Amino acid sequence: MEYVLEFILEFVFEADMEASKSSKVPKYIRYPLIVLISLFFVFVIGLIIFTGILSLKEHVIAGVLLILIGVFMLVACVRKMRRKD
Repeated sequence: MEYVLEFILEFVFEADMEASKSSKVPKYIRYPLIVLISLFFVFVIGLIIFTGILSLKEHVIAGVLLILIGVFMLVACVRKMRRKD
């Protein structure tokens, strides 16, 4: 069951990414897909940074490491979207 769910989510995510880049897809479909993908990335990166902040109380090194990973992912995501690959 895990593999089926992973396959379906990967298929949907890849289809969204390709459709958001294609000029053949109408704008009223492309723009919501871009917003949906961006919100997903913001949610995941925000969750990593939030977890890092919460874990600072217990384990300082792990908290700092999680925050650094989140910031690195945020910078990489912004650079990737600005390049429009």
